[in-house]
Amino acid sequence: MNSYFSHGKLLITGEYVVLDNALSLALPTKFGQKLEVDEDLDSEHCRVSWQSFDSQGELWFSETYIIGSDTLGKLRPENFDACNINPVNEKLLEILNKAKELNPAFLSQGSFEVRSTMDFPNNWGLGSSSTLICNIAKWAEVDAFQLSAASFGGSGYDIAVGMLGGDILYRNPEMWEGYVYNPSFRKQLYFVHLNKKQNSREGIQAYRGKPKNEEIINRISRITEELIACSDFNAFQLLITEHEKRIGECIGQETIKNKLFSDYPFAIKSLGAWGGDFILACGDDNTESYFNSKGYPTVLTFNEMIK
Repeated sequence: MNSYFSHGKLLITGEYVVLDNALSLALPTKFGQKLEVDEDLDSEHCRVSWQSFDSQGELWFSETYIIGSDTLGKLRPENFDACNINPVNEKLLEILNKAKELNPAFLSQGSFEVRSTMDFPNNWGLGSSSTLICNIAKWAEVDAFQLSAASFGGSGYDIAVGMLGGDILYRNPEMWEGYVYNPSFRKQLYFVHLNKKQNSREGIQAYRGKPKNEEIINRISRITEELIACSDFNAFQLLITEHEKRIGECIGQETIKNKLFSDYPFAIKSLGAWGGDFILACGDDNTESYFNSKGYPTVLTFNEMIK
């Protein structure tokens, strides 16, 4: 059996403007997605039996695909009904067929039992799609950025994190590098889930519909540079507060602190598409109880979340 694992991600700086090549910092999470493939290359029929499990071990998706002569070697569901194919089935089929296009030897013979398992709740927004793309790219031995661009789009920073499994400084698929981010005040950084998942593709579309602001893009790049060099907790808070203000101006939205946590004594920063998933909260020993009292039970320390 072959096994592949890709780490989830959190974009610490550069949300939205990373789409326009702003220098951004992204970190891998301890949580991710595993893909296990049991293959029988001597089987007469090429068949892929796929099962997806959530973080509780519950099966939530199952399908069997075959290669038919009428589909020019492409995979199709075994019991194909174009009227009843669901979005998950359609997207997975799209990814697998793109992988075959990039590597014609992939799934060219034999049968495969595939089991995909996430170890974080789907609504956490840590990259259920990007970790799947990375795992399939590793299995198919194809370029993960090409595979992602053909199926989900986006900036590609999540793909870089998933493939490297480490911290990165990112501008675009051609300009990124590994990094080690280890702030001295990491024990004062917390990740708080906002009890809902934000659709990143909708956020991308909304941002693309607004005029590009070069001044803000350049300033966010400088904030990223200043942040990774920052060793003072108070200076760090000033940087992420300015980052929030600048991105809020760019997308025309109120900051999450002003909207929900105006009485919180430390700085707060949105992560990824605004309005859902996780936020970064600076804080102290009272941070968890503060957010719990506001109705947000999922509060993770830096060490609990980041690889």
